[in-house]
Amino acid sequence: MIIRPHNDENVVLDGTVALPTAWQPWRDGIWKQTLSFKPHQLFVDDNLVHVARWPDATLKDGSIWRMMEGMRSADGGWNKHKNKWDGKTRFGTIYDDGFSRPETPGFREGDSRYQVNPTIRFDRQSVPLADTGKDFTECTAVLNIGHWRTWARSITQHAPGQDHFSYDTTGIAPEQIHQFSGYYILGLAALDRPNEWWFDADTKTIYYMPPTGIDPNLQNLRGRTKDVGIDLLRCTEISIRDLTFHATGFFLKDCSDATIRDCCFNFPATHRFMDNEFQFFQAWNPQTNRNVMPSFFGGEQNVFSNNTVRWCNSPIYFGSDEMVVENCLFSDIEWDVNSDGGSGAVMIGKNSTFCRNTVTRCGNSEGVRAVDEGVTLNLNHLSDMSNLQHDGSALNVGTTKHYKTCVSHNWAHDCNRQGIRFDYHGSGLYRPDGEVYGDGVYMNNVTWNTTDNEIKGDRQLILNNTVLRNNHYPDVFQEEVTLSIQGFMVMHEIYSNANSLIRNNLGTLRSRSFHLSSEPQPWWKRSDGSVMPVATILPGTADHNMREKGASWKYLRDPANYDFRPKAGSPLVDAGAIVTEHELPSPVTSFPGQHYVGTAPDIGAYECHDLRYWIPGRLKSTATMPVPKNKGVNVPLDSDLMFLEAYQAKAHTIYFGTDVNALQTIASLKGTTTNIVQPPKLIAKTTYYWRVGATKEFDDEVLSPTWTFTTRE
Repeated sequence: MIIRPHNDENVVLDGTVALPTAWQPWRDGIWKQTLSFKPHQLFVDDNLVHVARWPDATLKDGSIWRMMEGMRSADGGWNKHKNKWDGKTRFGTIYDDGFSRPETPGFREGDSRYQVNPTIRFDRQSVPLADTGKDFTECTAVLNIGHWRTWARSITQHAPGQDHFSYDTTGIAPEQIHQFSGYYILGLAALDRPNEWWFDADTKTIYYMPPTGIDPNLQNLRGRTKDVGIDLLRCTEISIRDLTFHATGFFLKDCSDATIRDCCFNFPATHRFMDNEFQFFQAWNPQTNRNVMPSFFGGEQNVFSNNTVRWCNSPIYFGSDEMVVENCLFSDIEWDVNSDGGSGAVMIGKNSTFCRNTVTRCGNSEGVRAVDEGVTLNLNHLSDMSNLQHDGSALNVGTTKHYKTCVSHNWAHDCNRQGIRFDYHGSGLYRPDGEVYGDGVYMNNVTWNTTDNEIKGDRQLILNNTVLRNNHYPDVFQEEVTLSIQGFMVMHEIYSNANSLIRNNLGTLRSRSFHLSSEPQPWWKRSDGSVMPVATILPGTADHNMREKGASWKYLRDPANYDFRPKAGSPLVDAGAIVTEHELPSPVTSFPGQHYVGTAPDIGAYECHDLRYWIPGRLKSTATMPVPKNKGVNVPLDSDLMFLEAYQAKAHTIYFGTDVNALQTIASLKGTTTNIVQPPKLIAKTTYYWRVGATKEFDDEVLSPTWTFTTRE
């Protein structure tokens, strides 16, 4: 069965209904009315109206993704290392504080990117809680007080001028509280600016502040009443194509051979905090939980292809066996995080493939997460993630999920926490056969402007990765660690990576991300007699790695402008080694083999002389992802032009020049053999413009935007 528009019409499945035009002025520019139903999301036309919150933050200006702008810190928390409370905060009571610049590099509250991204600052914080003059009693506090756990709970006591409040602790265990905290408040008391709303579920009264001078009775205001537009149970061989979904999502349970293709999902999910529904989202969407999330739960061999999922205020779950999620965009996922430590912004299940997707702007500590074994995650472009919780990574492979998992050819960058992580959680956790969990592949990935990558477990193949910058070290030539291959008996009461193979990697490799002193310390000896060596000693078999501090910036062609190929003649070229079958660290390693040009593999994620430059992420209707990057500066004079091809295009034409209105054709490329073009001789201190035309069979050319870069002196 195929469900698609008739005669290629534009079909929108809308989960909203029009609100009555019965608004009455209330106070301070706020209008109100009583409804006969309970909306849980509000729109003007198709545009979101924000739930009233303090500190104020919006999707439009991006502040909602910045912990130090849209949240407040807490004064102290539970210090598990000292086994005591720091500061004033206690279980059930939050004392307000601002985020402060840490005295030394390391894991702290707030946003780790402030040292490498000048737009992330400490001077854009709201006034302190006590200075708001508001009483937030009975409002909802969204509490990131458990590292990777965030709870929404009712505020039970607060008063104007107080710098603290008490909250309902139901369902929160004291041992789940951590030292680093952030919070914000939702509620009617926070409704103080245009384009905000609140709903009192007890009285069914809706409150809304329109723009100044606007009568809301003249606006197209619509309230969300539905959760899903696709709700399938135990269905097979159904294909859904070319539909747009607004304020409604999807739930496919125990389905097989079902396909969703070429669809657009805008605002597919959100919570019901305003109706006092505070349960975490659950992938199986039980009837006892009215917080519903998009999910493929159970079933097998389903496909989610070439779709866009935007402004989804919940996690997204693809848990069918052997599922394929490909060429999709996932953006603006979970700005009100409501999920525990076992989730991720986008989750992928057993023996499934997550390929060529773009994921950006996510609140959950974990971005893309493998939640079962045998997952292939390749050619994905991940950025601006782990924004609203502490700890986490852009791509995470869960503790017991390393087995047969392959993570390759991904970019992860400009994230609050780690780039890529093979995780381990708990103490003394072993497989039923007594072995440490592991047996994964981590190869040909590039990360930058994240905290260090971390590979835990054992029998891992760690091959040809490039790590350019750790957020904690703004001077790349002084960095102490960019890739932590956790080894020896350091954490979790396991001997980690003893049998792993670590080869051809480019980065500051260490066996941990802490205790980085070059001299052994007395406390490194454990009570069982084992000694933690200095961090420069790696576990397992480690060879042909370039570990020089800042080596990526010294030996790559132009990493600042996304050219991660080794410079010709650099010590990276042909300096790696082949992995033979008998060297694989596990008999079940999902090793796709090595691609190299020359006498041996290069060190790092790219080959210097390759005919094709791999660029991850979603293929769009036009060519995208120019290299040098758009508006790049200090571009070398020997640069090539490279790009990500258009979706299903058969040929590409490259237009180039110094006059944006008179670009000249410099190359025509057929197929996908190469995406590398050598431009005419570049002149120093000159601005160039270029674009790419893409042609499908029997279709007209589709032009990319015009890109620009400026050469160095």
